[in-house]
Amino acid sequence: MSYLNNLLATRPTTVEDLEPNTPNPQFIIELNKRLNEQSGRIRTLLDTVGTIEQAIPFTDIMHWRERARYLRSVGQGKRAAELEKREALKEAKQADSDDEFMEGYKTFLATEFDTNS
Repeated sequence: MSYLNNLLATRPTTVEDLEPNTPNPQFIIELNKRLNEQSGRIRTLLDTVGTIEQAIPFTDIMHWRERARYLRSVGQGKRAAELEKREALKEAKQADSDDEFMEGYKTFLATEFDTNS
């Protein structure tokens, strides 16, 4: 941020402050105004993002299979196995109540083992 503050402190603010060979000083002044507005929006965005203490750990937003793989890679195989069991049970319960899935599964069972390969 100090680089940005130094840059803003040293920028010309009037047409007279610009170098004599600057082409189209009005255009440059307009660009400065737009950049100032944009920096205000960026500052507001950064202020609303929050602090590191408020951040959500990336493991909480990973898909459960990736989270289980991560847990295994950091030596937490037991937690990974518990997570896999819990999530697999959830998926199985959801599939049981999904009529379209169950119809396809019944069709699969009826035809898969009867076909001549």
